[in-house]
Amino acid sequence: MTHHTGGPRPLDALFEDRGDDGGEGFLSWWPFPSGVTVEDRTDTPYPHSEHKRARPRPADSVYALVLHQMAFRRSPSRGPGRYDKVTAHYIITESGRLAQLHPVTTYLYASNGFNSGSVAVEFAGNLPSVRGRCWSPDTHGCHELTRAQVEAGRGLLRHLVKEIGLTHVLAHRQASGSRTNCPGPDIWYNVGQWGVDELGLKDGGSGFHLTGANPIPDQWRTWGRSPDR
Repeated sequence: MTHHTGGPRPLDALFEDRGDDGGEGFLSWWPFPSGVTVEDRTDTPYPHSEHKRARPRPADSVYALVLHQMAFRRSPSRGPGRYDKVTAHYIITESGRLAQLHPVTTYLYASNGFNSGSVAVEFAGNLPSVRGRCWSPDTHGCHELTRAQVEAGRGLLRHLVKEIGLTHVLAHRQASGSRTNCPGPDIWYNVGQWGVDELGLKDGGSGFHLTGANPIPDQWRTWGRSPDR
């Protein structure tokens, strides 16, 4: 199996719709040997779980991790299993537990125009904007990003860089016109911007977004607020 080695390619080419399966099928194709603790839930059945997996794709088509916030949080009593129906390759709970729901070689409808070249991670919580506002807080609450989630997110970035030659970290808002606070300033600054500054990952550069979507705000890049718990 070959992996992308990080050579430069035009950013718009990273996310073009490949449409082939590369002969890989739905494989969970690495054992997480890099010290990151990940609960493998890729074979955990629930009704219609296979319907989320649009098609297989070749492993070396994956260049980016797209950061999301769930905009909700559930009771911690059942562990990561309470998020099995989330449409993402990975989820990170408020306690920092990291679980994989779908193989990397699975094309998911998770990140709009970034789907073909990315994997998605969803952080549990309904997190505020730079103005301190949360989406529909009366229904979904308003939460804080935890230090454990930050550490898990950074660990996932390190792992994907090591194992598949990940070159980009992106914000869902860069591919969506409506998800303007996804993942929000706290996740972007503490995980995404950290990946740019510390790991040398790319985010498309200042002003980058897909047609009809939104660039990363400058304020997110310099947010400077880190979790204290």
